[in-house]
Amino acid sequence: MTNTMPKIAADSATEPRSAFFERRRLRRIRMIVELTHNLISSDLTVSHREALCLINCARKAIVDLHPSFEDRYERIVRPHFERMLAQRWPHEDPMRPNPCELVN
Repeated sequence: MTNTMPKIAADSATEPRSAFFERRRLRRIRMIVELTHNLISSDLTVSHREALCLINCARKAIVDLHPSFEDRYERIVRPHFERMLAQRWPHEDPMRPNPCELVN
């Protein structure tokens, strides 16, 4: 009996949840957070609303990548973004609920 499933699909379907796989996923999450932070903090043309949209998109990407990370996002990553927003825009509400449509 031959396997008609493409090799890539077969490999990803049977990929074990190894420590390597988990470290790679966590590196990707870290990269999403760092890129979002760097873009918002270094680009002075980014508005508060745009920053909130970038943060919402980052959250969606992180939860899509690692659904069980949602609780940790709320405890660790969200406060990090809130502090950054409060420093850059001290007179704005740090994390207004969803000011934009997610674009992906």
